[in-house]
Amino acid sequence: MFRKFWRRAVMRGLTAGLVLGGLLLAWMGFVAVRGFSAMPVRSEMAVIFGTAVTAEGKPRPALQERLEEGLRLWRVGLVRIVMVSGAIESGNHQDEARIMADWLRTRGVPAFAIIVDSHGNNTWLTALHVAQMRPDGAIVVTQWFHVLRAEWALRHAGVAPVSGAAPSRFRPVELWYLFRDSMALPVYVLTKAPPG
Repeated sequence: MFRKFWRRAVMRGLTAGLVLGGLLLAWMGFVAVRGFSAMPVRSEMAVIFGTAVTAEGKPRPALQERLEEGLRLWRVGLVRIVMVSGAIESGNHQDEARIMADWLRTRGVPAFAIIVDSHGNNTWLTALHVAQMRPDGAIVVTQWFHVLRAEWALRHAGVAPVSGAAPSRFRPVELWYLFRDSMALPVYVLTKAPPG
């Protein structure tokens, strides 16, 4: 009797695990496809999300790719303004947004076309800061795995229309970030209240 009960419990647990695992993989696949297929739409503003910089104040490869994509959008006239949003890093105390702005300026983007947000400590804070600017549309510029959450955050904060742009490069380590972002978006949906 106990053996039968135990066997049934194990089988039910395995079945539930397989179903949940399948749902998670499908959701991650959706997040990935949305990121890789992101198509920027002409908007007033590009929002480049910050990420790690070196102790010497240089963009790391992922950030440089975002900056190159944002610069491309500005050069082809898809945006008029570029907002760079990042944190002041706790370890090396570098200001990601200032470093991003300097990178853009040295490549021809005039200072009046750049908005610097040094308090974009996370995706939601950046979205709130963009919403305060009331732009006529925004393009989120970030890695493919982050596009869907970034777009959702801006829309939920009140920005419209919102589209996305991502560098085309893929690194195997980004699969971990895909998993993380796939978990983070439902948390955002459940916990982030729109402003006002």
